[in-house]
Amino acid sequence: MYACCSTVTLEQDLNKKMHIWMLQTIAFALTSLVLSWAESIEYYGEICDNACPCEEKDSILTVSCENRGIISLFEISPPRFPVYHLLLSGNLLNRLYPNQFVNYTGASILHLGSNDIQDIETGAFHGLRGLRRLHLNNNKLELLRDDTFLGLESLEYLQVDYNYISVIEPNAFSKLHLLQVLILNDNLLSSLPNNLFRFVPLTHLDLRGNRLKLLPYVGLLQHMDKVVELQLEENPWNCSCELIALKDWLDSISYSALVGDVVCETPFRLHGRDLDEVSKQELCPRRLISDYEMRPQTPLSTTGYFHTTPASVNSVATSSSAVYKSPLKPPKGTRQPNKTRVRPTSRLPSKDLGYSNYGPSIAYQTKSPVPLECPTACTCNLQISDLGLNVNCQERKIESISELQPKPYNPKKMYLTENYIALVRRADFVDATGLDLLHLGNNRISVIQDRAFGDLTNLRRLYLNGNRIERLSPELFYGLQSLQYLFLQYNVIREIEAGTFESVPNLQLLFLNNNLLRSLPGNIFSGLSLYRLSLRSNHFSYLPVSGVLDQLKSLLQIDLHENPWDCTCDVVGMKLWLEQLNTGVLVDQVICESPKKFAQSDMRAVRAELLCPDYSDIVVSTPTPSPGQLPARTTPSSSTVR
Repeated sequence: MYACCSTVTLEQDLNKKMHIWMLQTIAFALTSLVLSWAESIEYYGEICDNACPCEEKDSILTVSCENRGIISLFEISPPRFPVYHLLLSGNLLNRLYPNQFVNYTGASILHLGSNDIQDIETGAFHGLRGLRRLHLNNNKLELLRDDTFLGLESLEYLQVDYNYISVIEPNAFSKLHLLQVLILNDNLLSSLPNNLFRFVPLTHLDLRGNRLKLLPYVGLLQHMDKVVELQLEENPWNCSCELIALKDWLDSISYSALVGDVVCETPFRLHGRDLDEVSKQELCPRRLISDYEMRPQTPLSTTGYFHTTPASVNSVATSSSAVYKSPLKPPKGTRQPNKTRVRPTSRLPSKDLGYSNYGPSIAYQTKSPVPLECPTACTCNLQISDLGLNVNCQERKIESISELQPKPYNPKKMYLTENYIALVRRADFVDATGLDLLHLGNNRISVIQDRAFGDLTNLRRLYLNGNRIERLSPELFYGLQSLQYLFLQYNVIREIEAGTFESVPNLQLLFLNNNLLRSLPGNIFSGLSLYRLSLRSNHFSYLPVSGVLDQLKSLLQIDLHENPWDCTCDVVGMKLWLEQLNTGVLVDQVICESPKKFAQSDMRAVRAELLCPDYSDIVVSTPTPSPGQLPARTTPSSSTVR
């Protein structure tokens, strides 16, 4: 009996000790978790508590303070991190006061879209010396003063669409010497001051949906010689003698730079006509045409691409976006149905109505000719020219395209930017065969099922920028035989499989900048007539001429900047190929990173015999363009290609 009791007591002691050990283990784990959380809060700063979730990725901290009911910036504090994106869209800010951002020196992207901002006081942006992207879309700004953007000397991207801006003072952008993307669509601008862009190297400009009737050459267009993308739709253009200068200027720039149409609003005899199709004699029938002609220097150089540091662009690109955006093609904003704007008459609207709301689009219709079925989470407007819908589902927290119910009837343009879409399914676009533009930029897309775009045989523009795509394969673009513009910048693309672009024979523009590419497969551009190619900010050390560069026979622009070029024997062929390009085709320099003796030197400035003593055996040819190519270029003689 004693032995039995002794055994029971021993088991009880063991159980008690085991219980205590388990409690101690749990307590230790909880303590470690709390300490880890506390260290994180201490490390990132008080702003990164439950009110504003923070996420660190690729040495950049994203601080998400959207839709938090923030009335004043005094409610938050600056993050403790070297470089961060601060997202403050969808709050209740109504005015920006001097020095409110003075301690936010690490901000590289700042989102202030969809607030209630009516005024920006002088000095409001002091302290933001490293800011590269600023989003002020969907606010109530009426004026941009000369001092509005003081302190933003590093700014490259400015988005102020969907405000009430009627006046821009002449020096509003004069200090923004790095500004390349300017988005001003859907404001109330009836004119632009002289020399507004004199010191601004703009490459992308969006002026859609304003009240512009004229754009003079002297003092305005003459300073826009770097523009590679321009949007002028939905303005009440006065097609008279004074518009001859704009017509001449548009004819002088790259034909692909103008996106959309410039449609005459007045006089009545030219109403609804595309400026490109109207002769100078029709514009100015009773006066001497030569008095109004503009004769710019030709060719105008178009030597820029929009570039920023890689961003998880809850940007771009943005709260109203199309890019960075571009970006990258620049983003387009969400048209606000409650904002009454005077638009060009809807009697014969332009071919691309963008984001206009129901009212102006069908103001003179008694009955809609097609069903206006629109997903409940989106806004739609009728594109009368081909009885299709423009569907705007931007920034609606959509996680799956299948959520869009009811499905829109005959969509022509779909904007799904700034959502939470991670997967594109094969069934998502089966009923959208007439789609012309699809914008999926700035989502979380990491998987696109094979042939997901297989039914989009009429699609011309596809935006997949700012996602999490890692690999491109031929099945990805199956069915896109009409595609002309493909935007893939700001992803994490590491691999492009051979034959990936065989399904897009009409591709003209390809943006692959800001990815993780180290090489390209042979014959990747075979059969294409690319006019613009951006490989900027990848991990290329060299590119072969044979099978890659020699297939780029129609180039108007190529961007190879910000790659770790290894300036040894391998790049000699590439160097010689670059040297034979026409002036203006190469955007920016091609800077050597290694070996050390050539670091920070432009590859073209280093003699071939220094790169490689045996360079004399290497001969490279610049491909001869097709006879109808614009602009024409010379054909150097050559033989073998490295």
